[in-house]
Amino acid sequence: MISYNCVDYLKRCINSIERYADYPYALWIVDNASTDGTQEYLSTLSRATVITNPVNRGYAQACNQGARLGTGRYILFLNADTEATPGWLSPLVKCFETDSHIAVVGPKLVNYNNKIVGAGVVGANGSPLIRGWMEPDDPDRFAVQTDCLSVCGAAYMIRRDLIPELGLFDEHYFFYFEETDYSYNARYNGYRVVYCPASRMYHAVAASSQDKTPEQLRGLFMESERYFQQKWGEFLKEVRTYGDEGTAVSSRHDRS
Repeated sequence: MISYNCVDYLKRCINSIERYADYPYALWIVDNASTDGTQEYLSTLSRATVITNPVNRGYAQACNQGARLGTGRYILFLNADTEATPGWLSPLVKCFETDSHIAVVGPKLVNYNNKIVGAGVVGANGSPLIRGWMEPDDPDRFAVQTDCLSVCGAAYMIRRDLIPELGLFDEHYFFYFEETDYSYNARYNGYRVVYCPASRMYHAVAASSQDKTPEQLRGLFMESERYFQQKWGEFLKEVRTYGDEGTAVSSRHDRS
């Protein structure tokens, strides 16, 4: 988990993990120089391993700090403004265990008004479509496991055994596009990115960036977008589409 000035959400998230985790786990928390009481709260935790950065190193670098120190088979990057629900963890692990070519798995995410804020990104590499954004959550809506272009980075699980091949997050990104970049990298190398609706979590979108003005956030987004477009320019032209049936077609990078 990465924390930055959202201590109330962080407490809620950690409590929900402890209450509802149905699979063995170790909790690593990287704090990016919070000033709102987060560090004082983290000092009281006995179960978590805490890394405290003296400055805000950005999301990608902080995620990589924790990932490099852990030892678990799977790594779940989790925003502090998420909240677990009953039965949320095991489905993500079970999804991985169905196919060794699944590199990324993400759950269904809804906000506290029960609007969808994470159901996978579909379409083609150069024209992505975020499914169901802010639609009312319906148990039958986006209820099928689906191969996607990417899944939301607020709850983003990867395989540790693929790190030697795929690496971790590209640290050129300070904020925004980290998970999109990793998902494109995984698919470019022939792996799958899967949306797993059997797992459901809450996500208070943007709660950890409330200290930023809209102009600052827009600037960070545009900076990351420029780098992403430059890095993946040729791959963005790839004729590969992902739809609601979870089928990927026409990829020259697929593994046999």
